Amino acid sequence: MSAEVWDHQELSWWLAEMYHGTASGDPYRAGAALDRLRRLFDSPVAAAWFAEQCLGVRTTG
Repeated sequence: MSAEVWDHQELSWWLAEMYHGTASGDPYRAGAALDRLRRLFDSPVAAAWFAEQCLGVRTTG
């Protein structure tokens, strides 16, 4: 598979864990999911990474 396909797979997994990890019943997964979401709002670097992954284009220099 190409690197682009792997990137999409990784983003899909990451989003699924962030959206559904809190309902998993596993305290670790729930905490990790909340931390991922918190990081998107607190870190400009994480927000830029997320935007780049969703848009498929680089948003920074």
